Amino acid sequence: MTAIGSESIRDLLSKAGPCITIVSSEAKLPDAIKSVRKVLHERGKQHEALLAPVLKAEQGLAVEGKKRGAIAILRSPEFIRVLPVGSEVEELVKVGDRFDVRTLLAISATETTFHILALSQKRTRILECTQHSCREIPFPADFPESPADLKQTDQPDHDLENRSSSGPDVGGMKGVMFGTTTDREKKDQYLLHFFSSVDKAVHVALRDRTSPLVAVAVESELALYRRVNTYPNLVEPGIHGSPDGMEGGEVHRRALELLQSRPAPAAVEVLSDFDKKVGTGHASAHIQEIVAAAFDGRVSHLYFQENARYEGTFDTMRQRVKHSDPDDLIEEAAYQTIVHGGESRIMPGSAMPNGVAVCALFRYGATHAA
Repeated sequence: MTAIGSESIRDLLSKAGPCITIVSSEAKLPDAIKSVRKVLHERGKQHEALLAPVLKAEQGLAVEGKKRGAIAILRSPEFIRVLPVGSEVEELVKVGDRFDVRTLLAISATETTFHILALSQKRTRILECTQHSCREIPFPADFPESPADLKQTDQPDHDLENRSSSGPDVGGMKGVMFGTTTDREKKDQYLLHFFSSVDKAVHVALRDRTSPLVAVAVESELALYRRVNTYPNLVEPGIHGSPDGMEGGEVHRRALELLQSRPAPAAVEVLSDFDKKVGTGHASAHIQEIVAAAFDGRVSHLYFQENARYEGTFDTMRQRVKHSDPDDLIEEAAYQTIVHGGESRIMPGSAMPNGVAVCALFRYGATHAA
């Protein structure tokens, strides 16, 4: 399950209310907090203790004096999280029995962890990143960080020379050295040996994770690294350029641009045969059918576009949608999907089958449920 910080969305949705969801610019944050205080007061809730950490966070942001974009604050009686978010997360002030599901999904999409492998002959580094942060993690011990760190004994003999064991001794030598490998080829073999070690170090550092890995290197070295890479989620085509020559933040920025240019691979794979499942009882793009299946715990995957809305309420007794006292039924379906162990995700329209607003895959058909 996708996480926000160290918390999964399912964990966050299990927090006891009242739950406050705020997404606001720093300038508008005081007004957002006033709105929350008013709502809590109208509902007869004891709001001072609940808002105290929020006010403290607001003061801390003001003291730091850094220019930021939007800020998200998630607060329940036993939990608080304050984090920067991008412009793609809509501004919101909401108090409810649970955190706003759409906001959690939007934040989690931008907070997905990825890694950068900065390949350098001076010092190779591994960075752990989200959209808004990037930090170097320790390079695994006992692995060389540069070709110079390789022990001479680690270098394959065939990379250095070829020998002939035939013929007489020449100057006391048992064989005759002859050069059939160019200097370029020797260097490439040497780098391949180093990159093979780096590939092993990546597996140790990431501990069998499957987060995207973006490699950064000059074009020729990046091509060599691909030859020995065994990490399953290496992002193509990588970033061409020496990481040593890039200013702070440039590698992170270019990696984000590369990742954002492709739809989420896992979701695309799941949706690849969506059309084949429609009509079998295992997939649907009809919101009323999806909502009923979500409440029934049958939805394994729910995908919808950011602007998708469907207002109404779901009558659990009659198993049908009504249009009185309308709620956002797509958000309700997302909530029910997550708490029943499924996956919900906001997707770009280009990644949705036939551009539909919402679609779902079911664990089993309705007849099985009956």
